[in-house]
Amino acid sequence: MTGPLVLCFGVALAAVAWRMFFLRRKLREVSGYAEKVSEALREKVRSAEEEKNRILAILESMAEGVAVIDPDQRITLVNPALTRALSFPKGQIERRYFWEIFRDSIVNEMIAKTLKEHVPVRREHSILLSDSVFQIRISPVFGGGHFLGAAAIFHDVTKLKELERVRSEFVANVSHELKTPLTSILGFVETLKEGAVENKADRDHFLGIIEGHSKKLTRLIEDLLSLSRLDTDRTELRKETCDLAEALERALAFFERPIRMKKLKIRTELSPRPFPVRADPSALGEILNNLLDNAIKYNVEGGEIRVKASGDGAWTSFEIQDTGIGISAGDLPRIFDRFYRADKSRSRQTGGTGLGLAIVKRIVERHSGRVEARSAPNQGSTFTVTLPQN
Repeated sequence: MTGPLVLCFGVALAAVAWRMFFLRRKLREVSGYAEKVSEALREKVRSAEEEKNRILAILESMAEGVAVIDPDQRITLVNPALTRALSFPKGQIERRYFWEIFRDSIVNEMIAKTLKEHVPVRREHSILLSDSVFQIRISPVFGGGHFLGAAAIFHDVTKLKELERVRSEFVANVSHELKTPLTSILGFVETLKEGAVENKADRDHFLGIIEGHSKKLTRLIEDLLSLSRLDTDRTELRKETCDLAEALERALAFFERPIRMKKLKIRTELSPRPFPVRADPSALGEILNNLLDNAIKYNVEGGEIRVKASGDGAWTSFEIQDTGIGISAGDLPRIFDRFYRADKSRSRQTGGTGLGLAIVKRIVERHSGRVEARSAPNQGSTFTVTLPQN
């Protein structure tokens, strides 16, 4: 009996061994599958994390302000551009209700409408306590057929609005400046055609007026062309080391007659001589011509024009000071605007186009320099130009 028992026991043991073998193999297969699933999950998590970081990086680099609000009316994301633009309160912004952060009734109404009706809303608006104008768009966000909230995008259009205003004013001013002399010219031409041409005294008088207006139109067109070139020409200026004293002498020689007629005294303080300044020679001449022209036109008879310069190796500054009628504090911030005149009637009498100081500012800016003005009524004006020496 021993033999059969041993055999049965051996068979049973062999069966157990085979089962253990197959179980171990199954466990290895399951373990391998689990490892693959785990690796796939880890890869998905890594991919999602990278996608999230990519989106956050894009949002942080955007010039537009962006905020995301969930269906529960809580803010889930705000990018730095919006935080800076609207001066959001310091501290945690995410998970707070949007009306706690956007303290502007119109913005809050726009967000509430999108959250409630799931429709996009768009509007141009100057946000409360902000000097900026924004193009605001609130859009619903959907995913997998479900409403996920609203995305608010704030595009700052302040500069664009200012440019539109300046362009509109510029067109209006150009039209006015052209219309006034042209109307006079046409009027006197009609008068001459109606018989005044037969009277020599009247004819000469009217032709003199026509000539004056024609010259003014020519100056205006030349100034407009000069500004256009400065605005559109992106070529590098031909900078070189110039002698400011020599450039000033040329400019003063050009204005010798009006200086003599107004009995103006000229004082210059330029030491050493030659006085070096790094600039485009023709542009430097245009700066001096425009500033001297103003100093002569708006000076009093028997007044004085003083020109002095200084430098420290990195920068050179020169100023032109007059003893004229001066400029009021209210007008001073706008004197470099195109066609802006502090004293409109006086400016037209002297034949000014209202573009000289705008040309000076644009030339100086193209030299990476700056121009400033100091003045007070009846106390004269001082214009200071500072140019880099590299």
